[in-house]
Amino acid sequence: MNPDPPTPPSRAEPTSPPPPGTAGAGREGDPYNFRPPEALTTLDERGRRKWLYPAEIQGPFMRWRRIAGYLLIVFYFGLPWVHVDGLPAVLLQIPQRRFVLLGHVFWPQDAFYLVFLLVGLALALFFFTALAGRVWCGWACPQTVFMEEIFRKIEWWTEGDHHARRRLDQAPWSAGKVARKLAKHALFLLFSTLVSNTFIAFFVGTDELLRWIISPPDRHWTAFLIMASVLAVFYLDFAWFREQFCTVLCPYARFQAVLTDAHTIQVGYSVVRGEPRGRAGAAKGDCVDCHKCVAVCPTGIDIRDGYQLECIGCARCIDACDSIMARLGRPLRLVGYDSLARLQGEAIHWFRPRVVIYSLLLVGVTVALFVGLGTRALLDLTVLRAPGDPFAVLPGNLVSNHFQLRVHNRGSVDKVYRLALEGPADAHLVVPVNPTLVRAGEQAHVEAFVTLPAGDVPLGRVPLRVRVYEGGVLLAEKPTTFLAPVKP
Repeated sequence: MNPDPPTPPSRAEPTSPPPPGTAGAGREGDPYNFRPPEALTTLDERGRRKWLYPAEIQGPFMRWRRIAGYLLIVFYFGLPWVHVDGLPAVLLQIPQRRFVLLGHVFWPQDAFYLVFLLVGLALALFFFTALAGRVWCGWACPQTVFMEEIFRKIEWWTEGDHHARRRLDQAPWSAGKVARKLAKHALFLLFSTLVSNTFIAFFVGTDELLRWIISPPDRHWTAFLIMASVLAVFYLDFAWFREQFCTVLCPYARFQAVLTDAHTIQVGYSVVRGEPRGRAGAAKGDCVDCHKCVAVCPTGIDIRDGYQLECIGCARCIDACDSIMARLGRPLRLVGYDSLARLQGEAIHWFRPRVVIYSLLLVGVTVALFVGLGTRALLDLTVLRAPGDPFAVLPGNLVSNHFQLRVHNRGSVDKVYRLALEGPADAHLVVPVNPTLVRAGEQAHVEAFVTLPAGDVPLGRVPLRVRVYEGGVLLAEKPTTFLAPVKP
């Protein structure tokens, strides 16, 4: 039984076998006719870009990716509008040095939490890459999600399927072609505007963003130019740069090679089962060389050429190959998620040193981060000695020390704090206002004077502790030293 006529590939295929030493040529002595590419599939022999027209494909993996993609899109557009405890779920106010995350306010003094977060994200990337390859790229990366679920859909609606798009681009300019191109790029710009404005909302908040949108640009030129720049980046990326971001610009494709091994689960082609490829004959494998896996690939590669950095693990080739195998009555998953070891008939090992180490480090960093957040103090107290003479002798045999207190309210609501001393019974604290109001996220600078009878400081120094209370509850304390003249 012969398959249906193959779908035309998304890149030009040679009509005759290529000469040895060129891309697509089989290696001498290779019984499987394995064809490793020698250059990026999106470049021609002169190094110029070849535009890709990936074919549409349906299948179980595409359905699950579509569901995951739409959920992530809703999450992206909805998150700036979500509030936790009266605060935005995420708000990164860089000029104000104020960062809000899930109802918690963070300040530059909390930078070590950011270190834990970044290290945790890096370890998570290492762990999931070692375990499942580029699962992030194919299923959750914004570049892939927006490209596949929004911008390619817009192309299909305005210009037709991959055959129609190719014919349209090769056709001379006409009124119909101009109308289709204008409609497509107008929708590209519209969605890029939504993406860029939502991106800005993570840094200024939705209320401020809405004020900017309804007011003339001349009232906030800086904000308008930032929004326009972000809009231009998004539009150029999805309208023109596209898969070049994944294959040329994204560093993840480069360093993933050191994170994966033969037991990593990735999209792969079963050489043992598929080769030698061909359409008929008892000696042929299951691969009928229909090139449908190439036709649907968004980066233009041939998955049968083995592991390639351009592969983003999107599983389009899996559904494409399964559709052919189903029509031929052959087992599915000639192309599928599997490890190189198992594709070559070896046993797969899940608990490998790198996976175990990454997982243990990830758990450790995650636990440390949550413990730190759970025990994070919302008040920061700093006690400094004022410049100048360390003490002053007052009438009545009293000695005075001048301190500068900094009381930082790191919470999200205003607080009233009371300052007090722990030390000798005769120690007296003098401050301008006590209790004192400290606004949310602000730092109060308090000039404080401590007085003691000289007789209580026979050795010229005595320890003190400055304390901060809220409603009778001790929130913070810092040690300091009271200085006085040493008696002869």
